[in-house]
Amino acid sequence: MNELTPDHTILLAKQRHIEELEGLSTCTGLIETISLVIHQLQAERGASCLFLASSGQRFGNERGDIIAENQNLEVQFRAALQRHLADHAQVPAKQLTLLAWTLLGFDQLTSLRHQITLQRISFHDCIQSYNRFIGSLISLIFDITDNAVNSRISTYMLALYNLVQGKEFAGQERAVGSYLFGSGTAQQEHQHKLLELVALQDRHFESFCQFGGDPMRQAWASAMASPHAHKHQQFRHKLTQAKDGQALQAQDGKPWFELCSQRLADIWQIQCQLIKDMHDTLETLVSDAKADLERTRQYLQQLRQQPAPSPTMDNAFFNLSIPVENAYTFQAHDPLHPYPMESIVSLLQQQSQQIAEIENELSETKKALTERKQIERAKGQLMSKLGISEVEAYKIMRSTAMEQNRKIIDVADNILAK
Repeated sequence: MNELTPDHTILLAKQRHIEELEGLSTCTGLIETISLVIHQLQAERGASCLFLASSGQRFGNERGDIIAENQNLEVQFRAALQRHLADHAQVPAKQLTLLAWTLLGFDQLTSLRHQITLQRISFHDCIQSYNRFIGSLISLIFDITDNAVNSRISTYMLALYNLVQGKEFAGQERAVGSYLFGSGTAQQEHQHKLLELVALQDRHFESFCQFGGDPMRQAWASAMASPHAHKHQQFRHKLTQAKDGQALQAQDGKPWFELCSQRLADIWQIQCQLIKDMHDTLETLVSDAKADLERTRQYLQQLRQQPAPSPTMDNAFFNLSIPVENAYTFQAHDPLHPYPMESIVSLLQQQSQQIAEIENELSETKKALTERKQIERAKGQLMSKLGISEVEAYKIMRSTAMEQNRKIIDVADNILAK
């Protein structure tokens, strides 16, 4: 075992930082795999719904191909999960519970698929079953994000979570709209569901743009300005604005499905770019951290080769002229006379500043995650208490915040305190 010295422990601190970043690599790998599984399950849900809507006459072969691909993806997911658990011995209990729930979904997916093949499940129950499974995977992304230890990567993860969640609501919109066109009649219940899904998408895509940064905002604006995006808006208006019981053109179901599918494909491309940027950033962070460790080793070696300091030199640790709050954070007591570079204290000062910057950045992301959880809890409480939908609960909270000139998180805290 190496001797415990200031030199050794500061090198150990930098090595641990590298290990934390490398541990994030398996986290991002798992999230990438989860995102791909969600994307393919959305495709399976769409094909299964069309299969049921046509009484098994259409999309049987396409559905079979998607299922075969998804079975291979399940193997990839389990392998990525094994790596994640091996690299993170202290996975929180909540995350393990979510993982158990998700694995249960995978175990019972074969039975669900069999029921669909035999047409022994309703269209509605088919959608809800896939929604539940996909929802558990999205919750897993959020929980991994909540436990990330680097601000830049956790911000990427938060943007990804909102993009994936918004994309899921877009997939549900495709299914509900396909059902309406397939039925040939506008039904108020399903129209309300469509409007709710649109509102949920807007909310999550707005958060995605907030955390995704300028390149992602530009990519999103470009995708939403495309001709097929405008055409999708026209079909959406046709569905949501029709009067209850009004006849709908069944032949519009095919272009609606294709337009929605193209929209999902556009979002998927943005998602792939976001994941690539996240991996690239992580590789850069690891490379920079390793270079910093090597520079520190060389610096300490140079210090050891220098003559011992004079006994009359002020001792940095016991220099009582330095206020204690400055000493603990290695701040120079006199800004005009910082610690000499030929001192381990200057190294500790630099390390302390780096950690403080990381913690400050991370606290902002953690704050956003905490607020998100509080708002979701308050929204759920309103839904349960008043028997209203998710969108209606959020509208109440938002209007209350506007009327009282308060932040929505303050309204949420107040609801939870009652």
